[in-house]
Amino acid sequence: MTPVFRRRDKAGACGADDGTVIRLEQITKVFGEGTAQIAAVAGVDLEVRRGEFLAIMGPSGSGKSTLMNIIGCLDRPTAGRYCLDGRDVAKLDDDALADARRLAIGFVFQTFNLLPRLTALQNVELPMIYAGVGGRARRKRASDFLGMVGLAGRVTHRPNQLSGGERQRVAIARSLANEPSLLLADEPTGNLDSKSGAEIVTLLERLHTDGRTIVLITHEQDVAQHAERIVHLRDGRIVDDTARLDAAPEEGTP
Repeated sequence: MTPVFRRRDKAGACGADDGTVIRLEQITKVFGEGTAQIAAVAGVDLEVRRGEFLAIMGPSGSGKSTLMNIIGCLDRPTAGRYCLDGRDVAKLDDDALADARRLAIGFVFQTFNLLPRLTALQNVELPMIYAGVGGRARRKRASDFLGMVGLAGRVTHRPNQLSGGERQRVAIARSLANEPSLLLADEPTGNLDSKSGAEIVTLLERLHTDGRTIVLITHEQDVAQHAERIVHLRDGRIVDDTARLDAAPEEGTP
């Protein structure tokens, strides 16, 4: 996957390409003014490398939604530096920010955000239309992505003809349409039953195995455990950053 910012000039670069997709340096987001100020995110340092599967956890009010909005270029931090795929987000103009949201980041939301009048195929095509992909090419790519998520037989179905799990699969296929550098999933199992939720988590694991970079926002411990690394937020700060322990024994252990 070619990082989208390689297509643009080098202004705003964040240093050499070292395989880091996300680099947050002392990211802070403050809401309110004067004595009513609240720091929803307070000095977060975080790196996510290409091909990593990271889960961000925290209770309500921990700052994880605010942090997700910053990572997704949906909001700007009050202070700190955010480098996305080698570019300083603060130095991007409106067009480059739109490119980031459209091309560099694939979004998966709890509520699916599918257009009800469009078929599954048309929903997956939509990001490619905005990216200027031609009709024949985008239809083939949309069909291929729907096949990848197990919906080859549902391409002409509209969202109200699909189960919740199938709608989330369409949303995941749509998020992959422009081959983004980062897949950002916000509570992707939150509106699903346990069986459908488990299937979505398995799909995310498979995408990670295929080399995709995934940041998963969740409050569910059993969902987060499928990531290879878990970051815990509390009161806007990282209180724990733990790699998942593999079952394989260490080298030299009988």
